[in-house]
Amino acid sequence: MSGETSHIGRYRLVRVLGRGGMGTVHLAEDPSGQQVAIKVINPELSQHEQFRMRFRREADAARRVRRFCTAAVLEAALDGDQLYVVTEYVPGPNLEEAVRQSGPLRGSSLDALAVSVATALTAIHGAGVVHRDLKPSNVLLSPVGPRVIDFGIARALDTLGGVTGTGELIGTPRYMAPEVLRGEPVSPACDVFSWGCLVAYAASGRSPFPGDTLPAIVYQVLNTEPSLDEVEPGLRELVRAALHKNPAMRPTAQQLLDHLVGRAAGPEQVAHTVQVAWQQATTPVTAATSYAPRGPGRAKLIAGVSAAAALLVTAGVVAWALMPGGPPEMSVLYREDFTQTSGGWNGRYDPSSGSSYGYRTDGTYGLDVEPNYEERWAEAAIPFLTKTPTATPDPSATPTPMLPETVLVAVTAEVKQVTGSGEYGVYCHAADDDTYYEFGLDTAGNARVRRIYNGSGGTMAEPAQVGELKGKVRIEAACEQTGKAVRLTLWVNGKKVVSVDDPNGIGNGSVGMFARTPKDEKSVLKMAYDDFELRGTPAQS
Repeated sequence: MSGETSHIGRYRLVRVLGRGGMGTVHLAEDPSGQQVAIKVINPELSQHEQFRMRFRREADAARRVRRFCTAAVLEAALDGDQLYVVTEYVPGPNLEEAVRQSGPLRGSSLDALAVSVATALTAIHGAGVVHRDLKPSNVLLSPVGPRVIDFGIARALDTLGGVTGTGELIGTPRYMAPEVLRGEPVSPACDVFSWGCLVAYAASGRSPFPGDTLPAIVYQVLNTEPSLDEVEPGLRELVRAALHKNPAMRPTAQQLLDHLVGRAAGPEQVAHTVQVAWQQATTPVTAATSYAPRGPGRAKLIAGVSAAAALLVTAGVVAWALMPGGPPEMSVLYREDFTQTSGGWNGRYDPSSGSSYGYRTDGTYGLDVEPNYEERWAEAAIPFLTKTPTATPDPSATPTPMLPETVLVAVTAEVKQVTGSGEYGVYCHAADDDTYYEFGLDTAGNARVRRIYNGSGGTMAEPAQVGELKGKVRIEAACEQTGKAVRLTLWVNGKKVVSVDDPNGIGNGSVGMFARTPKDEKSVLKMAYDDFELRGTPAQS
């Protein structure tokens, strides 16, 4: 910072917008006079290296979020003594202030809010980010429509056990999912629960889980059904589904959006429709009068949204697996960056003590294969599957088929050491009878897809030559199931290299990573994996 409090980097500070457990938010101007919001992270957090590592990852991911009903991240200072994030400045009150000042939302106003926040979550989850702290004060009601702010970065505090240096709980218990309160891993389903709480609050002016003390609130969230009497019938059942205690039973953000707009369109179309309708309903508008929850202009808004949404319904869809280029955009169901050892994956990587798989100290996951142990597997520790994760497939465990019919498994892989030859990659649909699909790269530069059934099988198509791969490699593999058939597609560094159909698919099952060497008594392969993701889409009706 240059000067006492006048500048942060190239930005001139104007005034403080707010303070919280993670940092202070300033209104600032860039050299051209454009207003921005800057969140400066508290110094006591910046001194923790684990926090800094997670903060860098989350800030980078937040910058990839597409600008649909969100305040875009413009810049992030990820190194040095002072950490901060620069976002678009959104004028207007937040949802909590608007409801407190003007009362609950009704009819079209409530519908428009629900659509906008679901659109924002679809974009956020699509970038592999979990908001982690969605609540009324993090939804700003701008002249051009609601905007979700402060997404993703709060997850860095998980590295410190979910509390600040002063012992403050990170997140707002009234809007936190039961699994988060129990200390279980954070997932996109947590944000869906928060969406349900937020919509219920907007409709009633009260939390669906009342209580005057922290223990009372936590008890209500964990054990009681939500109070939704004041949520209008057309929206009530969707909110109730979002507030299911079991995260596996909640709809995804994309499914929320599809239901709200009648399966109309993707988030960019919905966001554009909401923005245009909002502008038409509020022109002319000023920041001081940008939101009137009970006003007649809001009826005009939702009428425009509904009409435009109806026009966006398409007659058919081109199968994404047949399209050129990179993999499709789907909702992120699960994400693991391996910066914490509490994510549920097995083991801690420490070759000095004889452990050759597990969490590494650099925030990756290691799998080493060598003579007498030529194959290693790591099953994804996905919270909404009941199967217990193990370092090697467990024949006695049966996966519950709760994954969508179409899934995409992605991971960043890096060969740390190789002697002789080896192969590595990801798998999907692994069942209890040693049946699965395998998407692999070998150290000679070949890519292939295999079908394993009852422990035996072979390559389904001619291996594709991808050339020598150095450094980190992004592997993305899709299993698209339609009826009995499964389409299997492999991308390497964003380029589709193999696509093949299996007319007799092997059903649902778990997903994960593998590494292997031939049984030649000399080959060694040491791998590091990072940024594992599972994406998915529901079956088409």
